[in-house]
Amino acid sequence: MIKTYVHPRLGKNHSLFLEMNSKFEFVTDVDQADIILIHHNISSAELKEIVKPHHVLVNLSIFNIEHDMSLNWVTDHAHNNSSTVTKKIITLHTNMNINDGNNIIYYDHLFDRQKLYCTDYDNGINLNGRVWTYSCTKKMYSLHPIQKIPFKKFLAPMRVYHVVSGYMHPRMIYRKKIKDFLLETTDSFISDNNSNASFLPNAATPEVIPFICKSGSWFPVSSVYYTNSLINVYTETLVMNFNNRNVRSVTEKTFDPLIQGNFILPFGYPGLIKDILSYGFKLPNWIDYSYDSILDDDDRFDSYMKSLKKLNDYSLQQLFDMATADISILEYNRSIFYSRPYSYPLLADKIKLCIENNEANNWQYYQVPFIS
Repeated sequence: MIKTYVHPRLGKNHSLFLEMNSKFEFVTDVDQADIILIHHNISSAELKEIVKPHHVLVNLSIFNIEHDMSLNWVTDHAHNNSSTVTKKIITLHTNMNINDGNNIIYYDHLFDRQKLYCTDYDNGINLNGRVWTYSCTKKMYSLHPIQKIPFKKFLAPMRVYHVVSGYMHPRMIYRKKIKDFLLETTDSFISDNNSNASFLPNAATPEVIPFICKSGSWFPVSSVYYTNSLINVYTETLVMNFNNRNVRSVTEKTFDPLIQGNFILPFGYPGLIKDILSYGFKLPNWIDYSYDSILDDDDRFDSYMKSLKKLNDYSLQQLFDMATADISILEYNRSIFYSRPYSYPLLADKIKLCIENNEANNWQYYQVPFIS
């Protein structure tokens, strides 16, 4: 058993899957803990108050992955904040472009979260008090039979935000261009930027609506929109290319339509489609994903838009016929969330091994091992 203390500023959502792992014993007395769960923004002053020589800090960098949050940045920041307190620091992260190393561990938190909420909600742990899913209910994540009604071609649940002093993040620039194109047609469900209106989940309650409209909460779009559309069109969280230093991660933006039963046309970093296929998902041959291999961001986006325009040129009936002919792909993709195992059961053993290796090497600070 690994005796575990959660730093009060961490928040429950980060420790969710460690709580589900019987190899972690959570304690309220920090002096009894083997490890302390932290986030890289917790300052050294805060840590000095509680950290003892025997403690190992486990930095959970598993949410809000961004282009500029490379693991070098995360680990450097954690070490800068913590090194005056202890050298014993391990970082859990979600960047698929990083190998496990002496002080870092890859953890596919977002797939585990999707699997838990949508297929295993009644597993005995309380989920409605977690960050990003406050006041949620099982019905909001429930799965309905996959069926198609030819009403709209596309579902585009994208909001454009974070425009500060005229600066717009590249993800938002690409998102706006996609939405501007779709708004010229009548064949899409599109969220509204100006009113901050978003698609509601199944069985939405008054308690969750403020979170949906004003924050980055995760409440999947109601199944009625999936039944009445064919293809999700969207930008992933990560859309930029930094060669072999890419931050790579598949998020709920992709997992939602794959489990709910839509085909997908995502724009993201080069290799995103390859990463999606690596999970075992299948994609149809009537959608052109050749843009995925183009390294230049703008050139890749231009090729993406050609693929989108090609799909839009089909009539609704033509797309419906192709989609229904490949309905087995949608069923298969949903099945992946049932058949693919959780990754969280491995965390305890990985952390133990990390601690053993670092104890043998006096907790040296290693550089991040990027995948070549």
